[in-house]
Amino acid sequence: MSDTANPENDKHKLDVEIELEEGSQMDNQQPSPVTSLSILVLMFLIGLYTTMDSVIYVPIANEFNALSMAEWIINGYLITTTAFQPIYGKVSDIVGRVPAMVVAALMLMVGSIISAVAQSMTVLIASRAIQGIGSAGMYTMVNILIADLYSERVRGQFMGLASGVWALSSSGAIVLGGVFVQLSSWRVAFWINIPICVIACIVVLWSIKLPKPQGTLGSKVRRIDFGGTLISLLAVVLVLLALSWGGRDYPWRSAAVICCLVFGVLVGVLFIVYEGMVPKEPIVPLRLLRTRNVALAFIGHLFFGAITYAPLMFVPQWALLVRITTPITSGLYTLPFTLSELVAVIITGICVTRTGRYRECVWLGSVALLCGLTPLVILDQNTGLGKIIGFLIIAGFGFGMCIQTLILTAQAGSDGMDSASATSVCLFMRSLGAILVVAVLSSVSGNVLHSEFAAASAQYPEYADKIALVSENQSLIHSLGLPNELFDLLVNAFMKGMRAAFIALIPFSALFVVSAIAIKHIPLQASKKTTFK
Repeated sequence: MSDTANPENDKHKLDVEIELEEGSQMDNQQPSPVTSLSILVLMFLIGLYTTMDSVIYVPIANEFNALSMAEWIINGYLITTTAFQPIYGKVSDIVGRVPAMVVAALMLMVGSIISAVAQSMTVLIASRAIQGIGSAGMYTMVNILIADLYSERVRGQFMGLASGVWALSSSGAIVLGGVFVQLSSWRVAFWINIPICVIACIVVLWSIKLPKPQGTLGSKVRRIDFGGTLISLLAVVLVLLALSWGGRDYPWRSAAVICCLVFGVLVGVLFIVYEGMVPKEPIVPLRLLRTRNVALAFIGHLFFGAITYAPLMFVPQWALLVRITTPITSGLYTLPFTLSELVAVIITGICVTRTGRYRECVWLGSVALLCGLTPLVILDQNTGLGKIIGFLIIAGFGFGMCIQTLILTAQAGSDGMDSASATSVCLFMRSLGAILVVAVLSSVSGNVLHSEFAAASAQYPEYADKIALVSENQSLIHSLGLPNELFDLLVNAFMKGMRAAFIALIPFSALFVVSAIAIKHIPLQASKKTTFK
C-alpha cells in the first residue's frame, strides 16, 4: 500500500502542515507599535550626534589654532567607529542585543563628557576616539535590531522610515551645530550627547524584548574575537597615517609614509588570515565573501561610505573657507542633501515593500550620486546658490535610495544567523570608506593649500607671519588687516584646495556605480529569518 493511502500518514502530514502554518504565523508577527516607535526614537537620537561634527570641527581647530590637525577630529572618531563596528555584531550575538546597546551608549557618554571639557587638541582627539567606540555600537545595533524584528519584505519600508527619521534629525543637527558654534560654544554639541545617551538606554531597556543568549559570563567573554579587533584597528591606523601624512607632513617617498602603508596592508592581510584560521566565532566570517551579493554589498559600502560622507564634511568646509560664511550658514548648505535624502528613503522603502525589488534602487541611486557629486568640481567663491542646491538634491536623492537597500542586499543574500555579522561588516566597510576619503581628500586639499600658501608668502613676504596664522586658523582672515589682493589670493587658495578634493572624489563615485551594477536580484522573504540563537 502506498503512503498516500495510509490514514496515519495523512494525519501526520496534516499535523505537520498545521504546525508549519502556526510557526509561519509566529515568524510573521511584527513588533508592537511601541517597539517600532522606540526604534525610530533611537534613530532620531543617533542622527542628532552623528552629523553635528561636520560643521563644528573647523571652528574647534580654529580655537586651538590647529587647522592642519582638523581632520583628526573626524579621523580619531572614525578609526574606532570602523574598528569596533564588526565586533558589536558578534558581541551582541553572544551577550545579547540590549546589553551591547547599553554599553555603546555609556561609551558615547564618557567620550562626549571628555570632549566637552577638553583643553587641548590631543585630549579632544583621544576623547573623540572613545566616542567612536560608543557610536559604532549605537548605529550598528539599531540596524541589527531592525533585522531581528522585521521580515525582509516589511523591513524595506520600515528601514526607509527609520532612515527618514535619521535624515530629519541629522538635518536639524547640522544647523544646530552651527548655532552652538556661532551663538554659544562648540562644547555644547558634546554636552547635548549626555541626555541623548540616557534616553537611549531607557528606551532600549524598557521597550526591546528579545531572548537572552545562554551561557555564563566567562564563556561569553571567551567567545569574543578580541584578537581580530586589535589587528583590524592596527591595520586601519597604519593605512590612515600613511594617507594623511603623504605629501603634506612627509614626502610620499619618505620612510614614514612607505612603512605605514606597507605594514598597514600586511597587517590587513594578517587580519584576513587570522579571521579564517584562529577564532571560532570571527567578527568577519569569511564564508560571507563566497556569496556574490554579500561580497558586492561589502565592496559597495566601501565606496558608498566614501562618497556620501564627503558632502557632509567638505561642503560646510567649502562654505566656511571659500564663501567665508558663518557656521550656521555653512550648515544650511547641506540641507538640500539631507532633505532630499529624507524624501528618497521613504519613497524607496515603500517601493521595496510593495514590489520586493531593491536592486534597481541601488542602481539608480548610484548613478544619481555620480551625477550629483561630480559637478561639485565647478564650485568657487562665485557659484550661484541654485547650482549648489541642484547638485546636492540629486546626490541626496541617490544617497537615500542606497543607504538601506544596500544593507538589505547583504541581509537578503545571507543566512539569518549571519544577519548581525553581515550588517555590522557592511557598516564597517562604510566607515572604512569614510576614513579613506577623509584621509585622501584632506591630504589632496592640504597639499594644494600648502603650495598655495607658500607661494603667497613668497609674493607677500611682509605678511608671511599672518599668512601662517591664517593657515592654522581660517577665521583670522577677517581680523588681520590683510590687503584686498592678499585676502582674495588666500580665499582662492582655499578654493583650489576644495576643488582638488572634489576632483579626487570622482573615482570613488564611478567605482560605486560599477559595484552596484553587478548586484544580482534575490527575492525578499515574507517570513522572518532566525537571526540569533
